[in-house]
Amino acid sequence: MPGPALAAALRATTPESLRTANTYDALVIGAGAAGGLAALLLAEAGLRVLVLEAGRARSPGSRSRVVSPLLEPLALEILRRRQPIQSRCQVWELDPEAFVDDFDCPYTTPPDRPFIWVRARQLGGRMTVPGHGQQYYRFGPDDFICPDGLSQSWPLRAAELDPWYAFVERRIGLAGMRDNVPWLPDSELSYELSPTPAEAALQSAIAGRWAGARPVLGRFAPPFDALEAAATTGRLLIRTGAIVREIEVDRSGHVQGVVWIDQQTRREERAHAPLVFLCASSLESTRLLLLSRSSRSPEGLGAESGTLGRYLVDHVRVQAHGKGPPLSHAGRSSQARCLYLPRFDARDLPAPQPGRGFGVQAYQWQAHEEYSQFGAVSFAEMLPRPENCVRLDGERRDVWGIPVLHIECSHGDEELARARDQIAALRELAALAGVTLSDISKAPEPPGLASHETGTARMGSKPENSVLDPHNQCWEAQGLYLTDGASFPSQGSQNPTLTILALTARACHHALYGKSHAFDA
Repeated sequence: MPGPALAAALRATTPESLRTANTYDALVIGAGAAGGLAALLLAEAGLRVLVLEAGRARSPGSRSRVVSPLLEPLALEILRRRQPIQSRCQVWELDPEAFVDDFDCPYTTPPDRPFIWVRARQLGGRMTVPGHGQQYYRFGPDDFICPDGLSQSWPLRAAELDPWYAFVERRIGLAGMRDNVPWLPDSELSYELSPTPAEAALQSAIAGRWAGARPVLGRFAPPFDALEAAATTGRLLIRTGAIVREIEVDRSGHVQGVVWIDQQTRREERAHAPLVFLCASSLESTRLLLLSRSSRSPEGLGAESGTLGRYLVDHVRVQAHGKGPPLSHAGRSSQARCLYLPRFDARDLPAPQPGRGFGVQAYQWQAHEEYSQFGAVSFAEMLPRPENCVRLDGERRDVWGIPVLHIECSHGDEELARARDQIAALRELAALAGVTLSDISKAPEPPGLASHETGTARMGSKPENSVLDPHNQCWEAQGLYLTDGASFPSQGSQNPTLTILALTARACHHALYGKSHAFDA
């Protein structure tokens, strides 16, 4: 269950209290990784913050037990009928109730171009779903520059984000090693790890086989309970079951607040603030911008540049599983513990060339006295293309009567070629580890299944080519900051969460102080 301070804040945030005092210093839309951190930093700075979360307050993994274990397979099958899309996520069975109901919360795609939009509406978002990989990696210098010219560069450089990476890493309590890999910057670690004998042996074998391979221990942390920490300030109000449907902006172009529907009362409500952080998840945030139409923004808030809704990407993902020889130690200490092989596409080169590539996360643990289990997943960068896009569907509505998204996204020739390289790399890695594969991807999974979707409201250096300014503030709405993955101009091959958190911390600092000083770590 939520911690004591957060539970008290949830109890205190009643519909009556919100109508009595509907003006706040700041609003935060979404209570996932980005929204939780934004709420914490704004509350710690002295602001009175209201968080609006569409999902429920529940414990991660707290599946309702309404049937006996013997009937659970039948219960899962019934849930699967309501969640035909969500159930395609490989960790769905661990906690189906963490995911949305696909009939209540639909979206549309072309029949021949599926996009698997995995959505968790709950406090903590997807980060608290059981089975989440909990991996945190910085972007390297080339990830911000895009030297191949195939996408727009970021409006900031690695050096500008490094202090915010470090700030976030200290707050979340990151575990790992300092590896001195030029294309994977080191992190600020709270817990320095050492490889197990089996990990060290596999690292040595990989480094000996490929001149350019630099296997490192995965960098991980448990979900950071930012909302509980924010609630301890006494300045947090939080309402779950709050479906935001519009962001309001005044005639001078300043954000005013939001319109939302309370699931409990089914009433439309308003909340006002001069500062709004939009952290609803990449595609939900863009959906809200598209829904926020006025005479100033007839096509949606931030649509003037023509980039709103465009340049959707998700990592190209392939996987492999099998059995290997027994390990020299038993088990593994954490499900998040793995070896990470950054830019494994350049394993035969002295160093990666600038450009798009892929990494691999390799897991191996003792499952039986006679063998180990092996699993590897590879994430490759997808090229941002304007035709991969989202827009409002002209006909479909969700259960609340709000227009849903129409999503068009598919892999191009470059992604398909890279996926073939990824599959070959996983075969080579398994062979090196003495693993007999029982399953390996034959093609990349449909976009969306990697659950690393980014883009559609990118940041940029000028309003003519972007939705957000270099500090994640909407060009068309002063005081409106969007800091989730929608803001990414490109995605790199690393897990995006750490960069989302660093951008959020940086944007909070800009909203509060400009460039006058930094947070205390």
